[in-house]
Amino acid sequence: MAIEEPTGPRESILDDSSQATGKGWAAQLDNQEFSIAESIGGWRGAVESLLPGLVFVVAYVVTHSLVWPLGLSGGIAAIFIVVRLVQRTSITQAFTGMFGVIIGVVWAALSGRAENYFAWGLITNAAFLMAMAISLIVRRPALTLLMQLLVGLPGDWKSASWAPLLRKRGAYATWVWVAVFGLRLALQAPLYFGGNVVGLGVLKLVMGLPLFAVAGWVTWILLRGIVPKSAQGESDQSGRGAGSVTAESSS
Repeated sequence: MAIEEPTGPRESILDDSSQATGKGWAAQLDNQEFSIAESIGGWRGAVESLLPGLVFVVAYVVTHSLVWPLGLSGGIAAIFIVVRLVQRTSITQAFTGMFGVIIGVVWAALSGRAENYFAWGLITNAAFLMAMAISLIVRRPALTLLMQLLVGLPGDWKSASWAPLLRKRGAYATWVWVAVFGLRLALQAPLYFGGNVVGLGVLKLVMGLPLFAVAGWVTWILLRGIVPKSAQGESDQSGRGAGSVTAESSS
C-alpha cells in the first residue's frame, strides 16, 4: 500500500498550546522527529501505566490470592494521584489509570475471580474497536474526525486541495488502530475466558504501552504535515481547545 507524501507546506495547523500541554503522537504532529518517550507520557507516565498491573500479576503469582494483589495495585495507583496532587502537576494520566484500576479491583473482589481485574480493559478495547470499525463502514474514519477536532479545520476544509489526502491518510490511520484493538482482543480474550491470569497480565503489559507507542508512531507518519499553516486563520480558537484535550486523552 503506497503512502503519498504531502505536497503542500510541511507546517501544520496544530498550535503551540497543544505541544506545551500535551503528550502522545497528537502533540508531535509539527515535529520533524517522533519521540517515543513523549508518546507514552515520559518515564513517569510509563511507570504510572505499567506498575499497578505488574504488581498485581507478581503479587498474584506469589500469594495465589486476591487480597494482596488488589490492595497493592490499588494502593500504588492511589499513591500516584497523591504525589501529583502534592506536586501540583496534571493528574489526568494518573487519574485515568486509577479509574481503570478501581474498576478492576472492585470487579475482581466482588466476583472472586482474579481475571476480572483485566475485564474493563477488554471491554474498552472492544468499544474502541467497534467505534473505529463503524467509522470506516460509514466512510467517516475516526482519525479524520479526530484531526478535525485536533487542528480545528475550517468549515470548508473538504474543498481544500489537501482534503483528499487527509481523508485517505485518516482512513489508513484508523485501520492501524483497528489492528491494535483487534489484536489485543484476539490474543487476550481467550486467556481471560480460560482464567489464565498470569498470561493475561503479561500480554496486557506487552500489548499496552509498547504497542500504543508503535501505533502512535505510524499514525504520526501518516498524518503529520498534511494541513497547511494557511488554514489556521479561521480555526485558531478551536484548534487550541481540541489540541489540548486530544493531547491529554492520548496518554
